[in-house]
Amino acid sequence: MSASPTVLRAIDRALDRIREGLAPDGFELRSERDTDEGIVELVLQALPDACLDCLVPDQLLDVMLRQAIAPVYPALREVRLEKRLPEEGR
Repeated sequence: MSASPTVLRAIDRALDRIREGLAPDGFELRSERDTDEGIVELVLQALPDACLDCLVPDQLLDVMLRQAIAPVYPALREVRLEKRLPEEGR
């Protein structure tokens, strides 16, 4: 069983400020799902013109994501972030 739809909406809203910071550099952040074990899975999609050098280091991004999510999802134990680069040739 995963978090309630209300909690999922709260997580999504909590990530809005981070999304706003990532968008100008060509990145989209979306939540994929959460689990009853307190794991939130996110995808960071680099758009075709993304500035890959502009992305904050992984450790800092993890801290930022945890700090955004934890107040609305106290059961948070782990954030799993999958980074997806634009397909070659596009």
